Amino acid sequence: MTQNTLQKEENTIWQNSTFMKLFASYSISMLGHWFDMVAIVILFGYVWQANPLVIALIPVAYALPQVLLGQFAGVLTDRYHKVKIMMAADVMTAVLTAILLFTNTPWSVLIIISLRAAVNVVHNPSQQGLIKLVVKEKLIMKAVTLNGTVNQLSKIIGPFVGATLVGLFSPKLCILINAIAFTISACILLFILLNKELNRKTTVPKLVKSSGIGFWAEWWQGWKIVLNSKVLFISLLATIIGLTAIQMVDIQFPVLFREIAPNLPELAGWLMGASGLGALVMIVILNRFSKLKKFGWLIGASMLLIGIGFGGLGFLREGFFILLPISLCFVAGLGVGLLTITFQYIIQTETTEQEIGRVSGIVNSAMSFTVLVSPLIGGMLIQSFGIIPICITSGIILAVLGLSLVFGNSLLFERSVNVEEKVAAGE
Repeated sequence: MTQNTLQKEENTIWQNSTFMKLFASYSISMLGHWFDMVAIVILFGYVWQANPLVIALIPVAYALPQVLLGQFAGVLTDRYHKVKIMMAADVMTAVLTAILLFTNTPWSVLIIISLRAAVNVVHNPSQQGLIKLVVKEKLIMKAVTLNGTVNQLSKIIGPFVGATLVGLFSPKLCILINAIAFTISACILLFILLNKELNRKTTVPKLVKSSGIGFWAEWWQGWKIVLNSKVLFISLLATIIGLTAIQMVDIQFPVLFREIAPNLPELAGWLMGASGLGALVMIVILNRFSKLKKFGWLIGASMLLIGIGFGGLGFLREGFFILLPISLCFVAGLGVGLLTITFQYIIQTETTEQEIGRVSGIVNSAMSFTVLVSPLIGGMLIQSFGIIPICITSGIILAVLGLSLVFGNSLLFERSVNVEEKVAAGE
């Protein structure tokens, strides 16, 4: 009986009880997060009538703690029990979110959002590490795509349902839902800790934890892992360049469409939905695969799809067929889904159990930096040259980068024998 159960756990992700509990915790907290995001935006924009500069600080409050603390959070998650770290973060997040219910000024909310984001920097490195720890390698693709699916569905369902609840009741109801969601998430994680078998499965073996070096040495070692791995470094560099080009433009779509479709303010929402749907479709497709190969082809294809979608928008003129921009954003969404899952899969397969937290922390820090810097660069360029030339240029850059990665796959993404041996040893 035990042998049959073990066999099932090895053959299907749904039979991995440890992962499914972690997955449930992640799903609930992600849905609550997007309810909360809608509430914050509506409070600032409509209830408090905050000026544009203050509203622009909302993404800064979310991203800046990730930039400053993400790498160090990765070291922390490599050193200690990841489930305990996540549970503590969920409890503190729930408390800080509850405090938001009693705040009535934009500045106090920004401070609490920043504190909450600082607490949450440990989540992604811990989650990546736990996938590596409790999921068999042949099922990692299933685990990554399941998390990606929940992430995309949360982005669609959370804002839609959240906005409806805000219209019927109050923005603070969505904040309360988020506090409850993180409390439930913490309770699920507590159940894992109280179960001796699940607790054992989520504990990194002592031989893995006892590296015998200090905190700062481990942090620097994480950077050396990224810099010395050709696959990790090239994929991270390509992703940063791609995301910078994307984020320079996507936040400025209202500027483009108020020029060529001034009577369709709702179009921005439709395009966001089309992009999210495209990403979700791609993730569902990728879920059918057990592993990914030819990383240059996959990342290159994702850049090409995003470049076609974004660059194509720059060629639209007044009187365009309404399904054209929706189709272009759907294509771009396919590329975003392919890029996201491929890069997460690379992090999982190119690291060992004792490295993945640090690598994930470094990656999160770098990605958050692009979130802060790219919109500012894009805003200045668009102010100088206009939205249409920048949109087309970004699309061309992404397409050229994508084609370069496709044709340079064998050179840029060839794994060395040392890396193969190291990953095999870590498994």
